Amino acid sequence: MVDRLIGWQWPDGGWNCDKRQEATHSSFQESLIPARGLWAYGNAHDYAPALEAAQRVAELVLQRRLLWHRHDGSLIVPDWAGKPGPDRIHYPIQFFDVLFALQVMTDLGHLGDPRCADALSLLEAKRLPDGGFPLEALTTITADQVVSRGSYAGWGPSGLRRGNPLVTLAALDVLHSAPELHNVG
Repeated sequence: MVDRLIGWQWPDGGWNCDKRQEATHSSFQESLIPARGLWAYGNAHDYAPALEAAQRVAELVLQRRLLWHRHDGSLIVPDWAGKPGPDRIHYPIQFFDVLFALQVMTDLGHLGDPRCADALSLLEAKRLPDGGFPLEALTTITADQVVSRGSYAGWGPSGLRRGNPLVTLAALDVLHSAPELHNVG
């Protein structure tokens, strides 16, 4: 399965399920999760092709400073039924947001890359007065809904003014791994 995934990697380093011939580049939403999985597999099994494939995704994402378009510097905002974009923290992860992108960069050893600085600053700016971090975009679904891409579990408090312990742990882990400029005390 790992080799098949690697074989499906697009020339720019990621993946995209868009089968239109005019599709020209990978989707972050479809690249960060496989990159993290390949990195974990490559480390667990000392499998260089998986590690190399994950690093190709890292470069793809780093070229865009994790969250921004290369051509105009605007924030990459997926238009998925009006859901909040990647500048909002989701939990559990939902393909692509600032926290998850930084977690993947942490795993792959790129958090010190200067191209992560803006995303680190964005994450730091989300810290609440009590030191916690909010779950800004809820991915939980009520039991009477039948939809995909969601979770029926309760993941703790959400909203812009309330800290979420799971998001806080993940954010602090990233910030503690960041270079000194962004390190928390």
